[in-house]
Amino acid sequence: MHEPNPPNINALDLETLSSRIREAMAVLQVDGKVFAAEVGVPYGTMRAYLSGERAPSSEFLVGAYRAYGIEPVWLLTGRGQMREGMGDRADSRRGAVVVVPVLPVQASAGNGAVNEPAAEYKVGGLALMPEWLAARRLNPSNLAVITVKGSSMEGVLNHGNQVLVDQSDTQPRSGFIYVLRQGDELLVKFCQLLPGGVLRVSSANSNYAPYDVDLAKSADVAIVGRVVASMHDW
Repeated sequence: MHEPNPPNINALDLETLSSRIREAMAVLQVDGKVFAAEVGVPYGTMRAYLSGERAPSSEFLVGAYRAYGIEPVWLLTGRGQMREGMGDRADSRRGAVVVVPVLPVQASAGNGAVNEPAAEYKVGGLALMPEWLAARRLNPSNLAVITVKGSSMEGVLNHGNQVLVDQSDTQPRSGFIYVLRQGDELLVKFCQLLPGGVLRVSSANSNYAPYDVDLAKSADVAIVGRVVASMHDW
């Protein structure tokens, strides 16, 4: 009887592998900077792993095991336990949910001023059922969670709500809410594309007047993605 061949790093699904790294971070409740420091890799390298641009090095695998007990075989293939002692509970969790990253930013629902307080750094991820995603034709790799701040979307989205953003849907349509990058800040707003490439940005709160942006003349404005779901505390 012989040991199975080790996984071929070059043949790995980097997108799936990055999702497992994010899942481990969510379970451990650490952000990318802390994880990188503990594992012993530069943060820039860690970001490349999280984005799926690079396969993890052997040093990363050894570091993850030494720092957090993360099993290299699970990290590379999804087989076995994430960490020794987690048992069937961890395996069933991995098969039952998809972990969507919570981005380290907040999207303003205020007046869009770039001098608003800096966003609190969020860590971990949001677990979603694959069936829920499939029913809405959402690709987990395109999704991220952002926290709303401010009052301009009150009645629809309130301060502190979390929104699920589909970053592949960047074509503004009437009646939908989008996350908009404007300068150094993210905004959450109704966005409508008018003739001539003009983007109308509106709020749910009538105290905030709509305004228009000429996309051809505003290189610092872009649609990040469409809000496809929201969550809030009761």
